[in-house]
Order: sequence, then C-alpha cells, then structure tokens
Amino acid sequence: MIKNIPRPLVIFYLLVLYIFFQFCWWAYLIISLNIELASEQINSENQVVNKKVLMVFGEGTVFLIILFIGFYQVRKSFMREVEVAKQQRNFLLSITHELNSPLASIKLYLQTLQRRKLSEEKTEQVLENALHDVERQQKLVSNILLAARVDDSSYQIVPEQVNVSSLVKRVCNQQAAHFSHEFQIDIEPEIIVHTDVSAFESIVTNLIENARKYSPKDTTVHVCLSKHESEFELVIEDEGSGIPSEEREAIFKKFYRSGNEDTRKAKGTGLGLYLVHFFVKSLKGTIQVVEGKKSGARFELHFPIVIQN
Repeated sequence: MIKNIPRPLVIFYLLVLYIFFQFCWWAYLIISLNIELASEQINSENQVVNKKVLMVFGEGTVFLIILFIGFYQVRKSFMREVEVAKQQRNFLLSITHELNSPLASIKLYLQTLQRRKLSEEKTEQVLENALHDVERQQKLVSNILLAARVDDSSYQIVPEQVNVSSLVKRVCNQQAAHFSHEFQIDIEPEIIVHTDVSAFESIVTNLIENARKYSPKDTTVHVCLSKHESEFELVIEDEGSGIPSEEREAIFKKFYRSGNEDTRKAKGTGLGLYLVHFFVKSLKGTIQVVEGKKSGARFELHFPIVIQN
C-alpha cells in the first residue's frame, strides 16, 4: 500500500507529522516558561529565562521554515497534478479524434463498396485507402501499447544485426506513398549495426510522422543516415515552423503537445516523441533538437554501432 503513495505525498506527510510534534513541543515550552515567570523572580532567574526565550525563538523559527517548505511542496504537487490533468484531458480529446476519424473513413469506404458497383481500378483505390486507415489505426494502438509497456518497465531491448539503411528507406517509402510531402533521402548504403529492430523502427517512424504533421503540405522532409567509426547518425529535418527553444526539452514528456487540443490543427497523441526519447536512451544513443536550415525542426540522433550491455 505504501508503495502506491507518491513520493512527494509521503514527504509531505512526514513534514506535517514533524510540524505537529514541533508545535506541541513549542507550546509546552511556552507554557512552562510562563509558569516559571509567574512563580519565580525574574531578576534571580534572568539568565535561565534568556536561554528559554532563545530556545522558544529557535524552535519557532524552525517551525515556520518547515511550514513554508510544506506549503511550497503542496503547491508544487498541486501544480504538477493540474498539468498532468490538463495533458490527460488533451490526450483523451486527441485519442478520441484519432480513433474515430479512421473508423469513420473505413466505414464510408465499405459502404461505398457495398452500395455501388465500381470499376476494378476504383475498387482497388478504395481498398487501398481503407487499408491505409487500418494501418494508421494500428500504429496508433501500437504506440499506446508501447507507452503502457514503457511505463510498467515490461519492454525489453533485444539487440540483433539490422540493416538500418534498408529499414529507414522502407519507412520513408511507406510515408511517401500516402502523403503529399516530398522526401529528400541521403542514406549511406548497407549500414549494418547491432540494435533492437522494433525500437529503432519506432524511432524512425515517429520522427518522420512528427516532421510530416508539423510542416505544410508539399514541403520536403529531409532524412540523412551516415556511419562514423564507432557510431552512426540519423538526421530528420522538416520545413515547418520549428520548435521554440523553451519547449525543446518538454516535447519528450508524455502527452506533451504545444497549444490547446481544442484549437490545435496537427493531429497526434503526445506519445510519439515520448517513445522516441525512451528508445533512444534504451539503445544508448543521444538525441538533440536544433533549428533547421529553413526554420523547421532538426532532430539529430547518434547511436553506437554495437550496444554495450
């Protein structure tokens, strides 16, 4: 039961308990001092009285300091809970839209096939669009499940030999097939590394989708993969509005998204970059966000060729 209590709350309870005993002790000293002053002559006990006054003053000062610390901790915890509640509200609003939109599209495609006789070419196009929405739904659910596994520490990194050049190309081709963004790809061929294929694919997919979401249509997403001695580098850059410097650390927090969910145009759940950050650290890599060449966001990632346990 104690393990389920948040650490700040435990600290606060201990502070409250200490303040209570401090207050009782302080009150006892004051009462004792008043009794002594009333029963004895002040002049003969002046030195003793001064010591008592200093003791009471010291205990009172400690009491006030701890009281202010307690108020600060309560306020800090309250503000944190408010922020978490806000992020969860945004997540619920976004996840509702993200889940409902593909389902509505799939239903419309199936109704079209059911009610109309389409040519073979049109039928194939409708089925392809429906399949794309199914894949979009699958990616969303996959991110939610991955985030749940990350939170309960059940995700295990399993390194293996991976051709990351082929993996990055495949993800770029999948994204380019369904969206109007162009891809400028500079991938060094046959980069074979020792890494977790699922984790690395999640990193690439989420970063490319993030670049696509936050940059205008018909702009270019730049993807660069290169190898250097004992490490390899992945750079993904978009031509959007960029990320303010004060938000570049916060974007990796769970559920964090800039702006308000009611007015935000870009779709998303706030889980993509959270998972990216977790997997980068799990693969012993580093990630940095800087301003792009055309004022967009530029993600620079470095990974070791072989993960050292």
